[in-house]
Amino acid sequence: MNHFLRLVDGLNTWIGRTVGWVMIFIMLVTVYDVVARRLFNAPVLWAFDVSVQLFALHFMIVAAYTLLHKEHVSIYIFKERLSVRNQALLDILSFLIFFFPFVIALLVYGWEFAARSWASRETSWGAVALPVYYIKTVIPVTAALLILQGICTMIRLVDTVRTGEAK
Repeated sequence: MNHFLRLVDGLNTWIGRTVGWVMIFIMLVTVYDVVARRLFNAPVLWAFDVSVQLFALHFMIVAAYTLLHKEHVSIYIFKERLSVRNQALLDILSFLIFFFPFVIALLVYGWEFAARSWASRETSWGAVALPVYYIKTVIPVTAALLILQGICTMIRLVDTVRTGEAK
């Protein structure tokens, strides 16, 4: 079991740290577009589409990394008053009612969404018409990574309920 946890955590850590650098490329594309537009009066037609797709990649694919490090938005008004064991029970309930149904739906519908995009070789509406089926494939990949990280989180929560100590 520990091997599975380390494997999933390691995969999501590697993805999160690697894809985090995409923000540098977004910044470079944006700066290049602004300089070309303002200084040379020559806007770059592909800059907006590229930056949107890169941001979509970054935003989606690092979701499991964010879950691993407990950085998603949470409201602790009531939870912080509970014992460690009861906090873990509340988290388990939340994962079962909200998280897993959402990411399973994201996987199913995201897969269909990406498959339709690949089948039609969908392109963006921009002037350059960049392919978007690659970025739409990130949706089911993100869902799969979230499911794996969610399973790891659930395993840790069950262990917390069992032992009374947060891991």
